[in-house]
Amino acid sequence: MAQLDVDSLMSRLLNVGMAGGRLTTSVSEQELQQCCFVARQVFISQSSLIECEPPLVVCGDIHGQYSDLLRIFDKNGFPPETNYLFLGDYVDRGRQNIETICLMFCYRIKYVVFGNA
Repeated sequence: MAQLDVDSLMSRLLNVGMAGGRLTTSVSEQELQQCCFVARQVFISQSSLIECEPPLVVCGDIHGQYSDLLRIFDKNGFPPETNYLFLGDYVDRGRQNIETICLMFCYRIKYVVFGNA
């Protein structure tokens, strides 16, 4: 499996929805699989509970609403300038579930948060 280029993937994901930017033409199936694999490794390597230091923005359910996620980042600042705590329900109802979870995974991979273990 080739190494995941997180920066490139994030850049293309952030352009989904722009003129000509569609997931199917921007991101390959292999990249999506790599992203899921690497994110899984990050999650497995860390505790399921973390201690968060303020300031941070607490976000509720996203439900696959990719445009809402981008609006949240646009309004409050993109990681790593702004710290976020997402409470879950990332996908299930929106039209862009894959974009939503993939971008969330990319941020988690790129800016791995280590708690006090």
